[in-house]
Amino acid sequence: MRIEEVLELLEIDSPDQFEYFEHLAELIECTEEISYEAFYAVLNEVDPSTLTELLDCYFDDLMKGIPDDATDFFTLITTIHQALIGLSRGSEFDQKRYFVDELFRFRNWYTFESLARCTALSDGQTVDVPVVEALALYRMEKLGEMKYKFDFSECMDYPLDGYSMYVSDLTEDDAPEDSEKQETDDE
Repeated sequence: MRIEEVLELLEIDSPDQFEYFEHLAELIECTEEISYEAFYAVLNEVDPSTLTELLDCYFDDLMKGIPDDATDFFTLITTIHQALIGLSRGSEFDQKRYFVDELFRFRNWYTFESLARCTALSDGQTVDVPVVEALALYRMEKLGEMKYKFDFSECMDYPLDGYSMYVSDLTEDDAPEDSEKQETDDE
């Protein structure tokens, strides 16, 4: 997809209108290929604080839809969430590009590359689907649809690289408190 098609998908006229949870969810979960250039063009115009807020909402919602017994997978998603939130706060050009790179990589992994094994409890049939589809199946269970046993072990190979964040991008609320304690030695 090119930028014009992505804007049409999101039902907005320009990237500066990208401001709702649904915009981010649609951008990440769209099953059509979106070019990196279009992905970057949309997100580059979004205010970092808006991106941070949208990411928080998106990942909070995503994590509520992970099966209780998938603790390792939940931990992985939490780590990805924290890394992306840290990067989203960057206002420098290079850091913004790095954030978009990482979110694009997450999108491709989450929507296309990762495969979760879903075994129907009713007949034992197994299907391997991307994580986004597996989590949709789990949510559908709660609405009375077919129940599955989910195996996310093949999805645990998400490449977690180190990332850097500028100290100037931290807000006062995020800065660690000065907790220096002086201890005295009594002999």
